[in-house]
Amino acid sequence: MYVLKSFKYRIYPTKAQTTKMERTLDLCRWVYNETLAYRKTLFETEGKSSSKYATNALLPTWKVDKPDLKEVFSQTLQNVQERVDLAFKAFFRRIKAGEKPGYPRFKGKGWYDSFTYPQMGFKLDNVDCTPDNGQIVKQWYLRQ
Repeated sequence: MYVLKSFKYRIYPTKAQTTKMERTLDLCRWVYNETLAYRKTLFETEGKSSSKYATNALLPTWKVDKPDLKEVFSQTLQNVQERVDLAFKAFFRRIKAGEKPGYPRFKGKGWYDSFTYPQMGFKLDNVDCTPDNGQIVKQWYLRQ
């Protein structure tokens, strides 16, 4: 049986790393809002829902239009779109159950505070984050 594990570690980043993480959070928030806008427009105009795989196909186009997105790992951006997908699934589940649905909301500055690296073995500002180094970083939280 395959078991997923999630690790959270408190980190003490340098100023340069903090700047890079804040930039990553801003770009992830932008992708979240763009994905939400795309799905909202599609739902309101055509009455259709889009899958996370269909929205993942939009990322290469967005990277051409907004080259800064190339600074963020593609799987991190795909995880952002997965969050939007989960928000819509919860929305539709609540509608079906007859509960107050609560449409997914756009994220303002400061309301998107985490990002995820689904794989290990990457480097961030020359810090090796592999298990051998004891610095496994799966999910980073940056709170002011």
